[in-house]
Amino acid sequence: MNNKVVTFERGADFYFDLSYKYIQKGRLKTALRYIEKAVSLKPHDSFLQFNYAGLLAEQGQIDRSTEVLLNIVKNIDPNYLECYFGLGCNYLQLQKIKKSSEYFSIYLEKDPGGEFAEEAEELLEMLTMIKDANNNMDDEELEKIYKIEEEAIDHLEKKEYKQATEKFEIVVQMLPNAVPARNNLSLAYYYLGFIDKAIELALEVLTYEEANVHANCNLAIFYNKKGAASLVKKQLGIISRIRADSADYLYKIGDTYGSLGKHADAYKTFKKLLIIDSKNPIYVHLAAVAAFNSRKYRESIRLWEKLGQLDKENMLSDYYIEAAKKQLDAEDERTYFPYLYQLPKEEIKNRLDFIYKFIEMPGPKCREQLADNEHMLGMLYFGINFDKYFLRKLIFNKIKNDRMIEAESFIRRFMLRDDVENYIKMEAVFLLNFIGAKEPYTVNFDGEKRNVTIDSLDFPESEWEKPWIKVKRKAISMMRNKYKRPYKKIVEDIWYEFIKSTFPEVPEIDDVNIWAAALEHTYCRLCNAEASEHKLAENYSISSASLLEKAEIINEAIKNKFQ
Repeated sequence: MNNKVVTFERGADFYFDLSYKYIQKGRLKTALRYIEKAVSLKPHDSFLQFNYAGLLAEQGQIDRSTEVLLNIVKNIDPNYLECYFGLGCNYLQLQKIKKSSEYFSIYLEKDPGGEFAEEAEELLEMLTMIKDANNNMDDEELEKIYKIEEEAIDHLEKKEYKQATEKFEIVVQMLPNAVPARNNLSLAYYYLGFIDKAIELALEVLTYEEANVHANCNLAIFYNKKGAASLVKKQLGIISRIRADSADYLYKIGDTYGSLGKHADAYKTFKKLLIIDSKNPIYVHLAAVAAFNSRKYRESIRLWEKLGQLDKENMLSDYYIEAAKKQLDAEDERTYFPYLYQLPKEEIKNRLDFIYKFIEMPGPKCREQLADNEHMLGMLYFGINFDKYFLRKLIFNKIKNDRMIEAESFIRRFMLRDDVENYIKMEAVFLLNFIGAKEPYTVNFDGEKRNVTIDSLDFPESEWEKPWIKVKRKAISMMRNKYKRPYKKIVEDIWYEFIKSTFPEVPEIDDVNIWAAALEHTYCRLCNAEASEHKLAENYSISSASLLEKAEIINEAIKNKFQ
């Protein structure tokens, strides 16, 4: 039996370095995936664990980050002093004031001259002020309030504004100076159409924080909705005098200017954002939109060209550059774009309509479209990236059914993306093979480009769907102590070959027990081991007929590999 699977094992340091590379690129989700591999290989390495906790916190997974830090100080290295500071920060993020104070105090006690000592002292002072403002409520009481606030925010994001107002009202009654909750409450009332109430709440915020960016920006929007031009003008004057140096505040101000049609001011604000982070694709795009809306068409083209250089797979820059060039020749026909990091809604709709029509066309008509329309392949590429699951499946099936070799170039390009899951890339490999594209296929697996062929393609279990893994584990568990070694290796080989041979159309695993029994039955047949179909069915609490049905499917898939 030949096992043609080629494995590519890498050490913890390799995955940590890879993670760091993606952190530098700002791709934190990808970085997190690799550092998780690193810590799985070296679970007792406190340095790796500490960096893992930091990245989890960056991604907003504060509870998980806290678990990792506590594990370090309790079980790995209690003298890793930065962990105590990290725990203080995490508990502050979780709004657990007492716990946060406790860990900042431990850090200062253990390392009074440490790297973060000054910051810890300042945070402790701030926490003391917060405790006073919260009437010295304990963490448990505050946690209940914050949970209500989280529920309210969830309602707000789901546009369930009535439920949101009810929850936010509870929060501001219990904590009158909870400024973010009061800002969100004013927004909820605004979306419900109660403009005067929204204005009243925003003004209340300003009694606590006169220069609060969100309240001042919201007021400008609220006044504009009421048609109070003089108040909008006054409010914009106030906003222009606010000294905002954080990205969040500048983003809010720039978005407010854009919403009110003050595009020149929006452009100036988003340019300030680029000073903070000149390589952030979203900031570059927003600055370009503001430039375009301000009739600075050549500047907008320059910025969108920069976006294309920063993110070669952004899907936006080509469309907007073409639109800006058209606008240069049509000065009398003004076009405005929304301040969103996406294509205009009407353009997305047009593209999706076009793709769905293409999918329904017969093969010969599709080939005519591909020959006559130079943008067709670009449309399909947009489609598989716009929705990597449902629409991508439809497009892949269309390419497969019509053996559309013309799609080879963009499928190969798709397999090099960082933001595509490995199992989807493997589907693309099998698709290329099916339509007759020549091997090898270059694939970006975990940040490493590899030339693969169907026979040598590594199909790691980490990329398997959960039911596939459960079948194999169930069969091995049931077979333990019944068969001689190396039964486990043979069972793994059989199941791997079955998944690989049927991928990407692996049969649905509707019942793990039936498939596990069929896998054991296949092992017995191949290895001439005694096995009664009736007895196997009884062991797995299934019917003999269902066992034989699935066993036949497995045998048919692997018959050319196992004799």
